[in-house]
Amino acid sequence: MQKAKKKILERRKKLLAILIFLIKLNLFVIPLYVLLWLDFSLPLLQNFLANSLASTLSFFKYPAVSKEKYIFIFLNEANSYQIIPFEISMDCTGWKSMYLMVALVFSTSFNLRRNLKFLAIALPFLFSLNFLRIFSTLIIAFKLGSQYFEVIHTFFWRECMVAAVILIWYFWLRKIKYSLKDNLILVEKIVGSRLGS
Repeated sequence: MQKAKKKILERRKKLLAILIFLIKLNLFVIPLYVLLWLDFSLPLLQNFLANSLASTLSFFKYPAVSKEKYIFIFLNEANSYQIIPFEISMDCTGWKSMYLMVALVFSTSFNLRRNLKFLAIALPFLFSLNFLRIFSTLIIAFKLGSQYFEVIHTFFWRECMVAAVILIWYFWLRKIKYSLKDNLILVEKIVGSRLGS
């Protein structure tokens, strides 16, 4: 009987820990929706990314130039050049993936120093991965034609970025030996401080 009660109590604790995590994660989602509603953009970041991509393409001998947030690639088709513009929108900067990473980390752990240390590595890595995503998609447009750009960009790479965020977060959780019970620390502190006062 005592063993069954202990099992029920453990299950309730786990459910409470999951609930705390979900509440924190959803609180982080609110600013995301506000930013989307405000049509948030960082033109300097978009321009920087467009310029960096055009420079990298040119370095690898693919004719491309940038102007503000646009990249113009020159495709040689049927003995003539076709100029195709690509806009580096705010979504192209990968900011949502980076925001998701921040939300997952702070919804999981309360250790500010550890979180910031991890994010100092994870966010530049995600930015670099996003750069590779756009660069490789543009290379495919050069090799196979611009008609394949949207398919690769939307259906392949978007899902890969989400998977990358979740995998990085998962391996970080394993590294810090995270347990769902860690989320109960906050509840126990709050309940303990109220009982003590």
